[in-house]
Amino acid sequence: MTLNASPTTGNDRPIALITGASSGIGQATARRLASSGTPVVLMGRRRERLDALAEEITSQGGLARVSTGDVTSVQDVTDAVEVANDMGHLGILVANAGIIPIEPLEETELERWHRTIDTNLSGLVNCVHTVLPAMLEEKRGDIVLISSVAGRQTFPEASVYCATKAAVNHFADCLRVDLAKRCAKQGGHLRVSTVQPGIVQTELLESIEHEATREAAKAFTESVLEPLLPEDIAETVAWIIESPPHVSINDVVIRPTAMTR
Repeated sequence: MTLNASPTTGNDRPIALITGASSGIGQATARRLASSGTPVVLMGRRRERLDALAEEITSQGGLARVSTGDVTSVQDVTDAVEVANDMGHLGILVANAGIIPIEPLEETELERWHRTIDTNLSGLVNCVHTVLPAMLEEKRGDIVLISSVAGRQTFPEASVYCATKAAVNHFADCLRVDLAKRCAKQGGHLRVSTVQPGIVQTELLESIEHEATREAAKAFTESVLEPLLPEDIAETVAWIIESPPHVSINDVVIRPTAMTR
């Protein structure tokens, strides 16, 4: 599918599709990119929050549209891409949606493991697969995958979460190799990057259902002097996207200065 320029945006800036945009890193990234003139499509499951963010961005002179949905649904992802299609050329994907199921293994229902894989890995692949044809046709674009330091090391009671993030890192590296020369030979620049944060102060920890583990995770976060903020990750994403086209920032590991592992 070719995503042609649309008068809706009033410019030819690439549209950014941001998943998990209703809070945390996704929300901060949407604000940051919109502030520099990038039109954004906000995808997430919480419509009221997305609408409020879109209104905020619009009131400050930015361009934002909302597409409510879940990345585990191919149709929902396709709908979000169509929203971007209405705005212009979809040239940026920030695949941020994810969940953290941390709890004792023997107390974890198998369904929760599958839900983690479906969201953190399959949902991310859904997004990449859906945006890739248009980016290949344009021979340009940025695919930024939000991973974690958990993809590089292990954490207690987080086996499946760590596994999904490790898979994201390998998927991104293989995708980058597949695309780099193919587009470069045609005079294009299609870049793939991962951002791998350490502890970030977001509400995501509230999604941990096991109470004792949730409180332990929050205590661990609070024990780190000055954890990262969502805005720190958003600045990193903007740096990746705003780098000269011939510069590809493949992987960024970003930890709080006081985080020792």
